[in-house]
Amino acid sequence: MKKTPAKRLIAAALTLILLLGLAACGSAPAKEAQPSETLKGIFDALIAPDSDYSQNKAMMAEYYPELEYSETLDADRITLIFKANGNEYYTDGSWEFVQDGDYLTAVIASGDFSGIMNVMTVADAIGSYFGMDTDVISGYLNGLSIFEIESDNFKVTENEADGTRTCSLNIAGPWDMKELDQMVLNETVLDDEALGETFISQGGSVGKMQYLANGNAASYTALLAESGELDNVAWQSIVNLITLRKPTGWENFLADFTELKALETDDYAVTLNPSDDEIAQIMGERNDKRSYVLVRFGSEEYYEEEYEIYVPDADTFADCYFRVVAAIPQATAGASLAQAQAAFDVLTFAAYNDLWLADIDMLRANMLEAWESL
Repeated sequence: MKKTPAKRLIAAALTLILLLGLAACGSAPAKEAQPSETLKGIFDALIAPDSDYSQNKAMMAEYYPELEYSETLDADRITLIFKANGNEYYTDGSWEFVQDGDYLTAVIASGDFSGIMNVMTVADAIGSYFGMDTDVISGYLNGLSIFEIESDNFKVTENEADGTRTCSLNIAGPWDMKELDQMVLNETVLDDEALGETFISQGGSVGKMQYLANGNAASYTALLAESGELDNVAWQSIVNLITLRKPTGWENFLADFTELKALETDDYAVTLNPSDDEIAQIMGERNDKRSYVLVRFGSEEYYEEEYEIYVPDADTFADCYFRVVAAIPQATAGASLAQAQAAFDVLTFAAYNDLWLADIDMLRANMLEAWESL
């Protein structure tokens, strides 16, 4: 059938309308990509008022109100930004945690202590989102590093060429943390130095265990806290601690302490579930998610008198402060986590010895002597 001019015009008009419609569809803005439910949940847990991250921000704001923190959530990443705003002790920084399949990854520069602390706070948020016991997570990450245990939950890949490491945190689901039972306090964590006359202080968090031990050969006290119930990890940790430190009466103690049980003799004592006051004196407020055991050598009265008047001497400062910091490995697997553990040990030493209450002149003199002895 022959088309008339009118029909040709109608057909052309319909064609033009169709093309314009298709062009309009093609030029519509694409729907913006959204973060996964998991990534958003982790972000919400990170910035929650009771999170480690938020509490640290609040604490820092009390001392340095000029410090500025910000957090952003994008389709595939969480970005943390820090601005020092002229504070002489801190520098600006930015860290990205990128979702890559079942992992949240961050590239951390060598020696970036703030970066590794952010890795640990993000790990805490992951634990919170998946309903894990967040009290255990930092100890778990420390244990993986210290004992050089490979785990699908946390991976570290070193890049020697540019001095960075990529930290990958599992976000596929709750972590089984099956490696916790391997993380017993031993010479890898504690070193092998026996006690003498010098007062020493040592503490840390590894796996399920937190510990704080103070004193000398004549009077030594160790408080251990285990996530959940006390088990063989606590018993073996105590045996290893006493075997290495060798306080007075240690051989008889090991002959007695063949299982996790209460003991009381003239030379030593083991108290299961010590009182709130005993815990507070040594480690602070009781954590109801943990079970405690207190081990004492020598008389409690001697220990308390020593604690009240004690100011760390130069050797103690050298061993428990300066050498702890100086011994942090560099450019090795787990070095950043070792930095975090060292910071915990140093702060524990300072807190237990109430350094802010010590005689300033004596404190300065002992620290200077310790520094010069290095």
